[in-house]
Amino acid sequence: MSTSHSLPRFDIFCDSLLSLGAINSPSELQGLVCGKLAGGAKIELAQWSKDAVEFLDLTSTPDEHTDEMLSAVFTATQGQLEEAEFGLQLLLPDDDADLGMRAECLGQWCHGFLTGFGSAGISGDRTLSADVTDAVRDLAAIVQIGTEEDSESSEADFMEVVEYVRIAAITVHAECTMEAPSVKDKPSGSQGSTLH
Repeated sequence: MSTSHSLPRFDIFCDSLLSLGAINSPSELQGLVCGKLAGGAKIELAQWSKDAVEFLDLTSTPDEHTDEMLSAVFTATQGQLEEAEFGLQLLLPDDDADLGMRAECLGQWCHGFLTGFGSAGISGDRTLSADVTDAVRDLAAIVQIGTEEDSESSEADFMEVVEYVRIAAITVHAECTMEAPSVKDKPSGSQGSTLH
């Protein structure tokens, strides 16, 4: 809804990251922060910037423009997850990009989400609902997504999977953040130490 919830354009962000030697795609990066937030992790923007640079394994220091895009991925994803309108958008190549590339990026997004979710600090003895368990299992399967051909049916199938991933992420976020202990009013000392 708000312009502060706008993601950077995939191709521009991708070019910028590639020029800095990034080993992971913009899709996987957004999946990472989405998974962390969906798992209830409390992240500050400054910490996110450090985590993002480390995750991308950049060989050069990000310039101001890249820093702004890294921040935009965090603030847009956080804002979209918290909106009541289910407005989460996945950071994927444009619709006119090759379907195989878009499918690969969707798989990377899911991999990033699972990595972030696994690092969010959810207690091992916490019982997750069947919906969340199924969503996480399905996202793990989608990591291996592939397309055989560029056809109208493949395109329609791909769009259905993108929508499923979007709703799965929202479902996980809704349950895990609703039930997470409230620590937002406490000072954020060591990262993640107050989550149970």
